[in-house]
Amino acid sequence: MTDDAIRRLDALIHVGLRLARSAKTGRILLARAADAIDLAWVPRPWGDEIATELEASRQATRDPIPPKRVEQALRHAWRSKPADELDELDLEPVAVTPTAQVHRGVLEGQPVAVKVLRPGLSATIRQDLVLLEGLLGPLRSAFPAIDAKRLLVEFRERVLEEFDLEAEATAQRRFHRALRNHPYLSVPAPVMRLAHEGVLVSAWVDGVPIRRAPDADQAARRLLVFALGSARTGMVHADLDPEDVLVLADGGLAILDFGANRTVLPERLADSAAALDAFADDDPAAFAAAVERLGWLSAGDGPAALALAKRALGELTGPGPARLDSGAVLAARDRLFEDPSAAELILAAALPPADLWPARGVAQLFGTIARVGATGDWVELARAVLRDGWDTVAG
Repeated sequence: MTDDAIRRLDALIHVGLRLARSAKTGRILLARAADAIDLAWVPRPWGDEIATELEASRQATRDPIPPKRVEQALRHAWRSKPADELDELDLEPVAVTPTAQVHRGVLEGQPVAVKVLRPGLSATIRQDLVLLEGLLGPLRSAFPAIDAKRLLVEFRERVLEEFDLEAEATAQRRFHRALRNHPYLSVPAPVMRLAHEGVLVSAWVDGVPIRRAPDADQAARRLLVFALGSARTGMVHADLDPEDVLVLADGGLAILDFGANRTVLPERLADSAAALDAFADDDPAAFAAAVERLGWLSAGDGPAALALAKRALGELTGPGPARLDSGAVLAARDRLFEDPSAAELILAAALPPADLWPARGVAQLFGTIARVGATGDWVELARAVLRDGWDTVAG
């Protein structure tokens, strides 16, 4: 990358880290980012500093919520004692994250997962998000083609929604109903009468995280079908974490945690599918037209962007199966940053606000697959899923 590009990105990164250090919410978001990637993927020259901050944030946000606070949160949510609603509740958490923790309970004789948001987190987030204004200048400087103000408004709205467990329950119910007859994809049913902005109760699922899948290739293909196929229903899951994708005894997948999601418009899905088709067919004119309609790049930059993506991704673009793992991510990252055309194209690109969470979802999807390590014909499978949705055959 050019020195000017590095300077502008460096200013943006350092302002972002400074703001994150100054607010509890920032530390939480850094911790979530640390959970979402392999820290070795962070590009130089910022890699060591960012990795240190991410790991420090992860360690600082792992203390469990004390049992007394859990009981208080449930009493506040339900206006009654937890024992009046649940048959049993184990106050020893089965999972602890930067934002919440999960307990096993029993409701009407059936096991359930009880998710409790960290007390006071919602109010803290609302206060801290005001600090985002400090990113406007560096963001505009680093990426002059984007609408920085609208992008930060979109980020603020999605984050507030993400930390509202009642909104999450509504999204989860929508996915559960849509997939209840699917042959290999499922979502646990939420208990809507117990849903609250700080509490979410769902049916318990027995399975192993996708990292321990007996057949990682099959599990990864099925995860891709879920993630991209959901766009055809009008909603995308934007935070697929390996710990929230469970492989069941029959090889099916159960997807957990629906806090990060966003609706998508059919026309944007159609244009995205057209861009992927043009990418796979190596058709510069069609690719340029699609990315211009999407507002990602001008048509004039489209052919160069297509060529750059092909060079950076290498064998991952097909034809045929390719291994997607940490080694493949590092190789693609290095080819991208060593390419002399990369800086100009990256700085010329725009990300419409409506695409912020869908872009996060796609990055999380392939990041999760890479952390698991799996082989597949990723481009052709993605094309099929954008065409056929959840009806795609994935083995």
